[in-house]
Amino acid sequence: MGANCIDNLVAWLNTTATLQNVTTLPAEITSTRALEIIQNHNLHMQCDPHMVKFEPIPRPSKLETPTIPANRGLVAIGEPEYYSVTDKVHTLPAGLWDSNVESTNEFVNLEKGVFVRLYSPLNVVMETVWTVRENESGGIELVEDVLIKASRLLVGTVKNMCSTNWTTFHGKIVNLMKESPSSS
Repeated sequence: MGANCIDNLVAWLNTTATLQNVTTLPAEITSTRALEIIQNHNLHMQCDPHMVKFEPIPRPSKLETPTIPANRGLVAIGEPEYYSVTDKVHTLPAGLWDSNVESTNEFVNLEKGVFVRLYSPLNVVMETVWTVRENESGGIELVEDVLIKASRLLVGTVKNMCSTNWTTFHGKIVNLMKESPSSS
């Protein structure tokens, strides 16, 4: 089997999925406070309902030069920071068989949010842009735009995990935003 044939097979086996989750923030939360919380990587990871533990790591040598996607209109305001993150993943319903999955997370603060790229086993890559924006009624919203890159066999499972837990994730972030700055 030639290299070109293998490349075509790999391309056919991989796919992408997207989703967007939006939470309108309470009126007492300012854009500045919202950005302060979502750009705090430690607090951000602590809000993830799947996260078991995390620790900062140097940039992994296996990663190419980190870049934020050029086609998404993002402006970085800092250098990437890397973390080893262990998540509890439910592989069967009702927690009958859970497993810990270790991923590498790359965080890059943006003018209006944070970009998070997650590298997981089995060639799963998730790119999430968290932003704070004004909505049509003059309030502000927390927006989570997710791009999932994975095999056709896994992409639905990964998307389902994101879809079923986003309200918990956003809820924890909003609760932190409501706290006084000195208590977070």
